[in-house]
Amino acid sequence: MRIVISAHLDSVFLDPFAAIINGILGGACDNLAGILACAQLIEEEDVEIQFTHDEERHMDGARYVAKDYSPEDTFMIVVDVTERKKNWKKVNFTVENWHGITDKHVKKALKEFNGHYKLNKNGGESEAWLYRELGFACLEIDVPVSGGLHSLNGKARIEDILIASKAIKVVKDYVKDKERSQISDIYKVGE
Repeated sequence: MRIVISAHLDSVFLDPFAAIINGILGGACDNLAGILACAQLIEEEDVEIQFTHDEERHMDGARYVAKDYSPEDTFMIVVDVTERKKNWKKVNFTVENWHGITDKHVKKALKEFNGHYKLNKNGGESEAWLYRELGFACLEIDVPVSGGLHSLNGKARIEDILIASKAIKVVKDYVKDKERSQISDIYKVGE
């Protein structure tokens, strides 16, 4: 299966700021934390990274990306951020909004991260919603951010960004040699 990583460049800030100090990304973390996770995969073969725009309004960037791929043979991995919960000291990323892949396969792909991620089948609105609507198999990996998603006071741990990047690679490697019918109980070719 063809793997496409989709991460949006946020456009809510008129004057974005970010800095990395003592292992913490501070400032405009949405979606800089996700972009940095994708950047770790820049030399990976058999993967395409698409940076999109307009995620906050109409998802035009994701629509533009989707037109060049077929839902029949493409798996979309969306990379974004999520608000960190207070009890998430050991949580490095979340997996949200999956479609066209069973819970069992999500957990099997990520077994090495046991206990260090959270699952949220129906997470907040993101590009994954659009890809699902267009018939793509997809899932979203989110870097936890504290201090507000659309805030210049956001904070993301560099450790989480790097581990989320590794999780993206693990999902890519798990899915790439499978047919869509092998990872989903509901998908049948031609439907």
